[in-house]
Amino acid sequence: MNTAQRIFKNTGVLFIAQIINYALAFFYTIYLARYLGVDEFGVLSFGLSFTLLMGVTADLGLSILAVREIARDKSISPYYTGNIIMLKLVLCAATLAFITLFINILNYPSQTIYVVYILGFWMVFTSFTQLFFSVFQAYEKMEYQAVGIILPGVILLFGVFYGISNNFNILWFALIYLISSLMGLISVLLIYLAKFPRPQLRIDWDFWKSKILLALPLSIAAIFSTIAFRVDTVLLSLLQGDAAVGWYSASYKVIEILLFIPIVYNAAIFPVLSKFYVNSHESIQLVYAKSIKYLIILGLPLAAGITILSNDIILILYQSEFAPSVMTLQILIWTIPLILLTMIFSYILISMNKQVLIIRLTFIYMIFNVAVNLVVIPQFSYLGASVVTVLSELVNFILLYYYLSKFICKVPIAKYVWKPALATGIMTVFMGMVNLNLFILILTSAILYLGLLILFKTFSEGDIDLIKKLVAR
Repeated sequence: MNTAQRIFKNTGVLFIAQIINYALAFFYTIYLARYLGVDEFGVLSFGLSFTLLMGVTADLGLSILAVREIARDKSISPYYTGNIIMLKLVLCAATLAFITLFINILNYPSQTIYVVYILGFWMVFTSFTQLFFSVFQAYEKMEYQAVGIILPGVILLFGVFYGISNNFNILWFALIYLISSLMGLISVLLIYLAKFPRPQLRIDWDFWKSKILLALPLSIAAIFSTIAFRVDTVLLSLLQGDAAVGWYSASYKVIEILLFIPIVYNAAIFPVLSKFYVNSHESIQLVYAKSIKYLIILGLPLAAGITILSNDIILILYQSEFAPSVMTLQILIWTIPLILLTMIFSYILISMNKQVLIIRLTFIYMIFNVAVNLVVIPQFSYLGASVVTVLSELVNFILLYYYLSKFICKVPIAKYVWKPALATGIMTVFMGMVNLNLFILILTSAILYLGLLILFKTFSEGDIDLIKKLVAR
């Protein structure tokens, strides 16, 4: 199996798993939001964002580092993984202490504090699951990761329906997040013990020190990135209240569901990029250029189509109580074309050992996001936060593209944009003019967009040959 076929296989497996997972999330999020209402849905969303924001100290970039290091030399896997497990036990204990301290300092109501306590353990179990995912990715065995993705989603779905049918309060729904993450961790641990070299549980202080120092740039970058990604929800909670968080989070959940696309793609391609850096700079250039082209083709129609359909999407998903989320979604959806690119850009830089540069760029990204949110949220609430999120991603894209143009090659983005943009424009006009059933409209619009891409000769002979090889495989 060649490199392209391995990427296709792993991307396909994860894509299917994430499709199933997000289909499950689609249902339990809708019913959760409808059942809890705007305010309590805002409390749960705040708890998830707050624990994820604090949870960056539970990993410190070690999981990403593990993918890169084990992918380059699989013989180190047992010793490496065993030491990281022991190290993460210490880090997770410290993180839970930080969560307890800060949520009490912020003086939230007791119900919110209990939700955060429960979700703190959810975050810990999720962090350990991610470590085993890293090993699966390093070995390019994403089918095992698929199990750890789907099982928690199934448990969450049934737990949410059970809680609603029994009229349970918000603490039950926080608890079902915890139970689902624990079962997901158990499942991937059993797979790991059965299929991979068993970890050598060690406390090697020199190893811990060296890996923390090596991962330090990644951990700092992860902290900055998580702050930039999650701080808007926390600030909305502090400055505008639970209702604003609920309306904002309803739209943000749609964005998070779409993020499975870059997450799947990057998980499949990162181990390959790590080896390319050692063996073939030319191959990195090819992956970089092709990724830009294909992700632009995917991102533009997604953003434009959801902008047109946002009213239908919000009212179908959440009903009229969440009507203020419509405009938020119309703004936030334009982060998707940018995030599709910035995520792969970041992974390329990591594969090239440019961690220090990643720190600088994510720091600028974070400072811009936090500073502008502090100015905008008091005046414009969740709509202002939405605009700041898009602007922050644009800043991030410009910075990453500038440096990748220096280190790899300058890809003429305008050349790759104009045909998909023209096809997207025509598709958008079509969607605005016709009056069809929502699902029929989406299907016909997608067919129209693909037909226009072919008509405009967007795909080169090299693209077509690659697609044929992958399909044949």
